[in-house]
Amino acid sequence: MAATTTCPLLLQSQALIDALGYIDTEYNDPKAQQVVQHMIRAEMTTFAPSASYLDFLPDYEPTFEGHPRLQSEYRRVKANVPLTAIDLNRYHVKEPAGAHADSVDAWEGAVRKLQVSVQQQSDRVTNLELQQAYGSKLWKVRASMLDGMSAQCDKALQDTRAASEATNVKRKQEQLLNAPKLQSYQRKLLDLVEKNDAIQRATEKQEQRHKKARLNADAQA
Repeated sequence: MAATTTCPLLLQSQALIDALGYIDTEYNDPKAQQVVQHMIRAEMTTFAPSASYLDFLPDYEPTFEGHPRLQSEYRRVKANVPLTAIDLNRYHVKEPAGAHADSVDAWEGAVRKLQVSVQQQSDRVTNLELQQAYGSKLWKVRASMLDGMSAQCDKALQDTRAASEATNVKRKQEQLLNAPKLQSYQRKLLDLVEKNDAIQRATEKQEQRHKKARLNADAQA
């Protein structure tokens, strides 16, 4: 058994749109088009959702269980705390001066900072060399992959358009094949409706005559 939805948009009644595009040509009339467009615009004015259209959804608070870094980052973003910039001071080496000029620990710390700075510069040079040697090839491979993906998407689009065209052709053939029969049924329907209206009018007129005759008979009695 399907679960009952709580979404107010899905609880609204739905109307079945029944039309045969290749037979129902009434819309080709400019006056009919104006009437239809006016009705559509009037209906669209009622579509604007209220500010509380999502109130039926429960509140959601992600936990990121098992991912402490994501939890920390989520709390930072939620609290509107700016992201801490990368500290580059560790790559800046200054010669010990003043009271630290004769400190062995200060000089050893400066040497360690210098080693870190040299290693960082060495890594940058290595990355630049790798980029110079393989960067263009990597981008060519990437471009080739994108071209392949684009070709696949184009093929899928062409197949979809061909399937859509085949469906439309089939619909047109079926509708035009059955058009005479449907039009005949429509004429019969209109004739029957007209006959029913005529019978209804005649019945009402006859009832009025009988009522008037009865009143006259009662008056003479």
